[in-house]
Amino acid sequence: MPENETQNKKRCLIVVNPCAGRKKGLRALPKLHRFFDENGFSVTDHVTASRGDGQVCAEAASNFDMILCVGGDGTLNEVITGVLRSGRNIPVGYIPAGSTNDFARSLGIPYKPMKAAKQILSEPPMKLDVGYYGDRYFTYVASFGIFTRTSYSAPQKLKNVIGHLAYILHGIREVVHVRPVDAEVETEDGKVSRERFIFGSFSNSTSFGGVLRLNPADVDFSDGKFEVMLIRPPKSPRQLSRCLRALRKGKPYDSDEISFFRGSRVVMRFPSGDAPFSLDGEYAAGKSEIEIGVLHQPVTMLGCKPKRMNLSAPTADQTAGQTSDQTADRTPAPDSAD
Repeated sequence: MPENETQNKKRCLIVVNPCAGRKKGLRALPKLHRFFDENGFSVTDHVTASRGDGQVCAEAASNFDMILCVGGDGTLNEVITGVLRSGRNIPVGYIPAGSTNDFARSLGIPYKPMKAAKQILSEPPMKLDVGYYGDRYFTYVASFGIFTRTSYSAPQKLKNVIGHLAYILHGIREVVHVRPVDAEVETEDGKVSRERFIFGSFSNSTSFGGVLRLNPADVDFSDGKFEVMLIRPPKSPRQLSRCLRALRKGKPYDSDEISFFRGSRVVMRFPSGDAPFSLDGEYAAGKSEIEIGVLHQPVTMLGCKPKRMNLSAPTADQTAGQTSDQTADRTPAPDSAD
């Protein structure tokens, strides 16, 4: 190839997790490399060697016009975290190759690698909100309580073999040992409530944990807010049935056992200090007090085709006992990688 033609090509970095799913991404890498090369990109591949390697690679990347993440939601978290900590607004494309691919489902990204690759080049870029948990980032969900351990404790080999079912099986084990968590919730307008919860999530997604879902019409990925869902322990079989039915329908605001609202910042306090979180399926140590919030549109995503939203869910000021939606301007310090 003539040297001037090579110089005119855009540069694409492909970060691949070789262990995600059933190694689908690794098998697809040669085709992906060839596809983007034929469409005007000079391609550099990077196969991750260990947890956190994707973040290190993305953070160190320079002079690239695009970074493609090939792996699961955890790998995407690493790549986006690396881009944010680098201070460079390099567009990110996601080619899902994990076990559940919650966020890909939310963003309307095809599960077949080559279809996802074609969509990256055909769809317009989309600005994406990103959450923070203290000084760590999460792409689509931070959660505590039931199903939280499932997202990071289900063995990778089991997830590779039976995929989504692995999360369900491990989730059932958690249901048997569920223990309510005492928590204090302070919303962005300063209102404080103290209750017991069996689950809490702060999400920018229609699907998370391999188990729970929200109505796609209720989620806007770029509005500077996330959807907050806090589930209290049901006091009777009837309440439990009503709660499960609301979750199954993706309409948590239909249940009295669930507090559901939108917000841009929440402070959580746990008297016992032993409520670990899951950030995009990865473990995060519990803290006695933690601020969880949203960074408004810091990332440019490629290849997304989400369903349109109609805001049918209530905002915080429409939910009894909750607070009004307000935006917050808060950016965590870009510390070194976790």
